[in-house]
Amino acid sequence: MTGSLQKWTGGALLAVLLLLTLVPFLLLLFFSFKTQLEVLIDFWGMPEKLHFENYEAAWKAVRSSIGNSLFVCIVTVFGAVVIGSLSGYVFARHRFPLKGPLYLLLIGVMMIPSLLTVVPLYAIINNLHMTHSFWGLILPYISGTQLLGILLCRTLFESLPEELFEAARIDGGGEFYLYARVAMPLCVPILVTIGIVTFLAVYSDYLWPFIVLDQAHQTFTMAAVGLNKSGRSDIGLSFSAYIIGSVPTILVILFGMKYYIEGMVSGAVKS
Repeated sequence: MTGSLQKWTGGALLAVLLLLTLVPFLLLLFFSFKTQLEVLIDFWGMPEKLHFENYEAAWKAVRSSIGNSLFVCIVTVFGAVVIGSLSGYVFARHRFPLKGPLYLLLIGVMMIPSLLTVVPLYAIINNLHMTHSFWGLILPYISGTQLLGILLCRTLFESLPEELFEAARIDGGGEFYLYARVAMPLCVPILVTIGIVTFLAVYSDYLWPFIVLDQAHQTFTMAAVGLNKSGRSDIGLSFSAYIIGSVPTILVILFGMKYYIEGMVSGAVKS
């Protein structure tokens, strides 16, 4: 009886926590169908009708910026996964001078708050004449996000049996063959985990795009925040834009969640 009561209590508690987690999104959805006049007159009241025109106007306002964000995210994810996995493979399967200190240095860099690097990073990008261009975002993003890939891939590659690589070498496989055909297929969940984390971090970033880009190259976060700076605040329009902009992140999480969980569990067990 006690065990059954604890089970139901735990289930009820989880249900309450789930509801509290969904409340912000439900409010976002609720206000996205209201006009600004309805919000001002009756903030918590139900809208007279569902104003889908909010979504039409929001889509026109942010569609190009969503495309910009997706381009930056895709290129960044590709670069972070390739460079991170290559570096992780080298740290895991090769010996070279100062290997240990270099790896500790990489871990130390991860401990530096990103805000402390904004000014020197902007000076570098400005001297390279990459401001007002997507490469001013992509290159710093890759250099920062590849560190997680190096850490996770090194941990996984070190745990792989040496016999797999010896068998491939006997068959005449070179070093790149060992990396691409032996190591990489065994770390797909880790790579998907790196890709999801990188995508979400880059897509939701506002500070760095705001510093580097102009209005012609603005990302989704810049466009969404800019809706509230046009002279008046339209809650229905802004919330509709937020929902439209969240669709790519929801799709990425839904399609990659299985591999994400496997990657996190694999990384935790092997580390």
